[in-house]
Amino acid sequence: MLLIIFNKVSLYYSAPVIVSLAVLWGWFDYSGKVQRRGASVLKKLERLVDDFGWLNFQEGGGAGNEMVVSLLDKASFGSSTSTTPQLATATTEKIKEVYFTLELWYFSMRQKVRLLLRKAASMIEYDLLEVVNEFIEFYGEFVEKVAEETLRLVAKGDLTSLESEREGFSTFKTRLAELRGRANAFLQSLRDDGLPVSETKVRALEVDPWFKTGTEISETKQSPQ
Repeated sequence: MLLIIFNKVSLYYSAPVIVSLAVLWGWFDYSGKVQRRGASVLKKLERLVDDFGWLNFQEGGGAGNEMVVSLLDKASFGSSTSTTPQLATATTEKIKEVYFTLELWYFSMRQKVRLLLRKAASMIEYDLLEVVNEFIEFYGEFVEKVAEETLRLVAKGDLTSLESEREGFSTFKTRLAELRGRANAFLQSLRDDGLPVSETKVRALEVDPWFKTGTEISETKQSPQ
């Protein structure tokens, strides 16, 4: 009889402990999975950010003359009917100013990704979402305000003087398209996993001065910048 009572008392007091341990173990298991997922996502994002820097900011001895912004110093506007050398110079300076601003943003964003990667064990999902959305915004800003503006300006000049740069631009365009494809796949996978990223596609480069569609031709015939 005493043994039965003892067993019941032991079960009464030990049951909450067992339940608590099970809950705690479940939390640790979930927390570990979240941390591993966050670290994996950040590593992929870091690779995308590094590759973007290599292509557009000469990070790690990068693309060099294949950088789209390098066309600004090689374009000729002396015989242009769409702009004047003075206006082209002013526009070039504006584009370069935006470029250098975005370059500072790039280094800040890259540092943020690396810091989060080092602190992945204590990172919360909000931090991860914030830096991913920042990359989306940054990518779009660069393509729109640096790459496309550069190419629109170059299209108003003498393209024959840039014929030797055409192959370099083609390489840049191909590499940027490959980077965009990887970025889009990355973002779609995050959305599929339940992370509410702002977009699942980054901005595409839609201007090519050597391939003028009707839209591009009309744009180059607009009033001088």
